[in-house]
Amino acid sequence: MKIVLAGVETNNKGAELMFYAILQEIERQYPDATVYIEPNSVPQGFGYLKTPICLKEKPIDKVVKICSKFHIYGIAYRLKIPTMLMEDVYPIKGADFFLDGAGFHFSDQWNYPDSYLERKKRLWEGTKRNGTKIIFLPQAFGPFEKSQSRRYLGYASEYADVIMARERQSLDYLSKSGVVDMNKVKVFPDFTSLVEGVFPEKYSYLRDSICIIPNYNMIESGMISLEDYLGLLTSIINNARNRGIGAYILNHEGIKDEKLAYMCGEKLNKSIDVVTGLNALEVKGLIASSYLVISSRFHGVVSSLNSCVPCLATSWSHKYEELYKDYGVNDGVLPLENVNKAIEKMNILLDKESNEAMRRHLEIKIGTIQARNREMWKIVWNS
Repeated sequence: MKIVLAGVETNNKGAELMFYAILQEIERQYPDATVYIEPNSVPQGFGYLKTPICLKEKPIDKVVKICSKFHIYGIAYRLKIPTMLMEDVYPIKGADFFLDGAGFHFSDQWNYPDSYLERKKRLWEGTKRNGTKIIFLPQAFGPFEKSQSRRYLGYASEYADVIMARERQSLDYLSKSGVVDMNKVKVFPDFTSLVEGVFPEKYSYLRDSICIIPNYNMIESGMISLEDYLGLLTSIINNARNRGIGAYILNHEGIKDEKLAYMCGEKLNKSIDVVTGLNALEVKGLIASSYLVISSRFHGVVSSLNSCVPCLATSWSHKYEELYKDYGVNDGVLPLENVNKAIEKMNILLDKESNEAMRRHLEIKIGTIQARNREMWKIVWNS
C-alpha cells in the first residue's frame, strides 16, 4: 500500500494535528503502508513525529528538493526565469491514494499565481493517469467570486474522486462556484476528534486555568487592529484574574503568533506564562486540561470542543461559526467591537454551573462527531 499525503506540515499545530489524525488512521487500517509526503513538510525531521508508519519524502528530482528548501522557485518566478525543472509535478507511480489534508486552501482569500495553479493541475493530472484515487479530506472552502480561485477549484474537481467539505457554508460555496461536480462532494466535520492529546507534565500547574490562544491572522485579515486585539486579550486575562482564575497564553502556530503572545505578556508586565514549542499532541493535551479556552486559532477551538472543554473564539473566517454548529453551540464567537459584551459572554462560562453544563453538552455531541469521522474514513478507503 502506497499513500501520498499533500497539504500536511508541522509548523502549524492545527495542520500537524490533522497530519497525526491521518497517520493514526493509516496505522489502524494499513500499518504496513508506505506514506510519501512533500519535501520539507517536517522541518524538524521525521524523528519529531510519534508514529510507527514508514514515512518517505516524495522521490522527486534533487534539483526540485533543493529549490524548494531554499525558495529558489519564488526567486525565479519574480525574475521571470522558466521554472519547469524546479517544480514538484511528478506523481508517485503505483500509489493507491493521494490524500489532501490541507485545512483551508481553496478560497478568494488566497492569491495563487497562474504558475502555481498549472503546477497543481499537472500533478493531479499525472496522479489520476496513474490510477491513484485523489481525495480531498474535510476542509473549509470559499468564497469563490474571483475567476482565479474558481479555475483552481475547477482543476481540483476535474481530477478528484471525492471532495469533502467541512461544513454547510463550504458546501454552499462549492455549489455556487459553478465549476464543481457536486456528485463528488461529501460533507463531514473536522477529522481530528479521534486524536488523543498528550498532557505535558511540566505544565501541571496550569491545569484548570484559562487558555488564551492568539492568531496573527486576526490582524493580517483586517478583522481588528493590533492595539484593539491586544486590548481585548489583556481585558480577558485581567477579568479571569479578578475572578480568581489563572490564565496563560498558548502559541498554537509559529513565530508570528509567538511574537503576539509575548507582546500581550509585555502589556501585562510579563506576569503571565507564555507556553510555546509544544508538539500538536501536547498542545491538545494542554488544551484538554483547561477550565475555559479563548481561541483565535481554528484547531484550538476544535481541540477544546472535542475535549469537552468550553470555548469561545474570535473569528476571521466563516469556518469558526460553522464549527460551533457541528457541536450544537450557539453564539460561541466573541464580538470584536465590544469588549464589555465579550467579557459578559466569558463570565457566563466562568460560572461553575454553566461551565459544567457546557461540558455535559459537549460530551453528548462528541460521540456523534467521532462516529462521523469513522464514517468518513470508510468512504476514503472504499473510494
